Amino acid sequence: MRTSYRCVRLSGATLLSLGLLFVVVGTVSAHVAHAKVLSATPAIGSTITQAPTKVTVFTAENINPNPKLSNLFVYSPAGDLISQGDAKVSLSDPKQMSISIKPGGNGVYIVRWITVSALDGDPDEGAFVFTVKPAVVTTSHGSTTTTTTSGTSGIPLWVPILV
Repeated sequence: MRTSYRCVRLSGATLLSLGLLFVVVGTVSAHVAHAKVLSATPAIGSTITQAPTKVTVFTAENINPNPKLSNLFVYSPAGDLISQGDAKVSLSDPKQMSISIKPGGNGVYIVRWITVSALDGDPDEGAFVFTVKPAVVTTSHGSTTTTTTSGTSGIPLWVPILV
């Protein structure tokens, strides 16, 4: 009787250990197996002085190049969709995807991305922002002037809602 009790106890401990192992392995593999955006140009959360004409993202895995599966959508500070056509996945670096944009002035830009991994077909999506703010110019007389152009100041209400 003592032997069967010990056998049940070992089986319970073994099952518990295996269960924890599967949970840990499942959690780790779930975070690794996606074409998640790791960085971008302009940089995620950055402030730049001039509106770009292109946005490029860099992902953790190769991206499926089908624009119905992987794409970028860029919104101006006014909330207008300013990305031009479909994003293109680089042939030389399939972890890189770019899209041309029509600059929309100063303020906060939102980049929404969707990707599907070319390795395992796992989808992922997200968004990030960057800000265009004019440069401050100091003259030789010590006075400071700010270059201004039309645009919005501050973060529009729709930015946090979308992100």
